[in-house]
Amino acid sequence: MGHGNDKQLTDHLTEAEQLAVEVHKYYLSEAAGYDVGVDYAIQHWLEHHATDWRHDQLEDELAAQRREIEKHKWIESERAGRDLGDAAILDWIVRFAARWRQLHAHR
Repeated sequence: MGHGNDKQLTDHLTEAEQLAVEVHKYYLSEAAGYDVGVDYAIQHWLEHHATDWRHDQLEDELAAQRREIEKHKWIESERAGRDLGDAAILDWIVRFAARWRQLHAHR
């Protein structure tokens, strides 16, 4: 998808979405027996797959964030010698949430 016009068509997509469209184009082309083209692949993906794909990506990101929070809660509770509960969760949010989201955005 690195061509001039292709770039314009995918500017509104994240890198991960662009990759998903490329994979989708491959399978559409295989099923059709010819190269269906980028325009068609993007349109088809947006109409038929983007919503579910984005939902799945969000669920995966939230699950990964929950794992990080639980890991932090466990480590800090071990250090304190007691379950810190919500205090450790709030500590993670204050100290790490913004940076974690920056690092994991649009993967």
